[in-house]
Amino acid sequence: MRTTRRGLRQRPAAMLPDLPGPDQDAGPVRPRDPVYLAASLLLGRALHTVGTTMAQAARDGVVVIIALRAAVWTLPVYDHWQREARAGARPEDGFRTTYEPFYDPDAAVWVSWAPTEPPSIDQFALGAEVFADAVAAGRHCVGMAADLAWLPQDLVHSADLCLTMPALTGADVLLLARMLCGEEANTSFADDHAALLTPRLLRLARRPDQSADAYLAKLRALLERDRPTAAHPATAGSASIRDTPRLERLHGMDEAVSWGLTLADELQRVRQGQLTWEAVDRGLLLSGPPGSGKTLFARALAATCEVPLISGSYHAWLGSGTGHQGDLLKAMRATFETARKAAPAILFIDEIDSFPDRGTVRHHYAEWEVQVVNALLAEIDGVEGREGVVLIAACNYPDRLDPALVRSGRLDRHIAVRHPDPSALVGILREHLGQDLAGQDLYAAALAAAGASGADAERLVRGARRRARRAGRALLMDDVLAEIGDGDQRSPRDLQIAAVHEAGHVVACLALRVGMLTAVSLRAAGGRGGVTLTSGAAGCLTASDYRRRLIIRLAGRASEEVLLGQVTAGAGGDFDSDLAGATHLATLGVTALGLDPETGLLWSGAPTAVTLPEMLRQDPGLAARVRQVLDAAYAEALGLIRQHAVAVQALAAALLERGALAGAEAAAIVARHAALAPEQS
Repeated sequence: MRTTRRGLRQRPAAMLPDLPGPDQDAGPVRPRDPVYLAASLLLGRALHTVGTTMAQAARDGVVVIIALRAAVWTLPVYDHWQREARAGARPEDGFRTTYEPFYDPDAAVWVSWAPTEPPSIDQFALGAEVFADAVAAGRHCVGMAADLAWLPQDLVHSADLCLTMPALTGADVLLLARMLCGEEANTSFADDHAALLTPRLLRLARRPDQSADAYLAKLRALLERDRPTAAHPATAGSASIRDTPRLERLHGMDEAVSWGLTLADELQRVRQGQLTWEAVDRGLLLSGPPGSGKTLFARALAATCEVPLISGSYHAWLGSGTGHQGDLLKAMRATFETARKAAPAILFIDEIDSFPDRGTVRHHYAEWEVQVVNALLAEIDGVEGREGVVLIAACNYPDRLDPALVRSGRLDRHIAVRHPDPSALVGILREHLGQDLAGQDLYAAALAAAGASGADAERLVRGARRRARRAGRALLMDDVLAEIGDGDQRSPRDLQIAAVHEAGHVVACLALRVGMLTAVSLRAAGGRGGVTLTSGAAGCLTASDYRRRLIIRLAGRASEEVLLGQVTAGAGGDFDSDLAGATHLATLGVTALGLDPETGLLWSGAPTAVTLPEMLRQDPGLAARVRQVLDAAYAEALGLIRQHAVAVQALAAALLERGALAGAEAAAIVARHAALAPEQS
């Protein structure tokens, strides 16, 4: 991949659209391109909304932000702005972008193609510098993105105009058809259908010598064909997602949704005789914290595959009779038999971690539980040998499962679902809001609720609607924000401690470059004092990665000690706490990963949430070694926080003021203050 002279990544030529390059003449306007015309209509309406024109917005010295409706509109809007905004300028004064995902150092233009890979701290800092220079020089500046969090915040805050791209309306589509075909259409086009149109569909529907009615008919046919995948959040939420679940309406579980859509396609191919059942992937373990949407996924999977959903669980089977083992086994067999008779079908086993690991049970009724697990395995093997039954199991703690459950041929594919990041929370909130607050930007609410689960988002919307009903009016964004804020009743002192703690995690994450910072929030999610969300840190651990992750885990507590002069119990608690996570990781390094210089290559077992406390209690030597590893990592965390104390203080202050920050915002704050930290150490 090529780089610019300042080392920033450049989009490969194979990925470039069919647009003029930076040194080419823009060429004539393409009046027959429906996407270009649609972008012109939408931008014209956005400009009219703020009371200005393209000529005024494109003047030198004007800073413009364009909030795109979706990432798929990035290229059309960029194309239109490049052609129209600088149409009268000399060639050397025109756009000189090179289709950078972030920005080109030689032009005051920042284009974010999709909010999936935010810029690094250095890129944001350099971007802020470039735009400051451009503004001071009186140059035209523009930034466009589907997610404004991926634009330099200096650019966003200094914008003279902020244009919000609206949705296409039925009237827009009729006008578009008339401009393309040179005649009026005899039929109408619904607004909700128009809002679903994408640049791809607008172009796919176009034919030479086509009548306006024929173009509209083709658009309707394409929408119907793409109905499962083209749903726009504003219209897809017209009915509750729990009433009409489909995989396309789930957000924040991309890997699981992708697997489910592939399954739906494979089942369809089996029905058509194009694929045999043996080729279908039919066993999935879905793990994740409570409220992350595992049960909803099973319902959406069955609806998307258009097959029945049969469900059961350990507790449901146990409660089906008098509590005797015979009643439990009878109920379990009945559920599996129902699935076989209903095939093709989805069989969903919830809370499968309620079944014990036969290798760890030691109590007096261990034989009872062993027989139950054996019976479950026998039923699963029966499903494997019967066509048409796809087994989905959900749990909170996959490391507690009996290894036989996840061997090949059973639950042999494992997908972990985590709490959604703010971008995914936007989609979840939109689903639950339906037509309420249509067209409003939900990112601020999603950011304020960072760390919330999908179930939390549903509860927040329900509470916001209750507020609106009590006030006797329509739902307002203030209701949603108030509902999010009401969950936190902490004192100013506790909030300060939480802010310092989370700021320590963030600075350590950015300084050590482990994962991608998504958001940081003081929201007390799941009883915690705050949350720092990262992504992209998975993969094979090196010794350096291992050390860095330990430091990041302990940096919150270190931040309390350095900045507040004392530590609190905030780093401790249950198995999801910082201390538990650090202890688990340190033990793994000593006993199972071969990353400890003292134990070397000796493998003595991988601890789980259940076995870790017992391992440390029974082996004082192991506990002492793990303590040494933790103490060394904590010492490094203290040194890092002391070095960057100014940045930690600045970030904590911003968190106290805002409550939550996008990853890019937090990174920008740290970048501005990190250089001052060494002088303060």
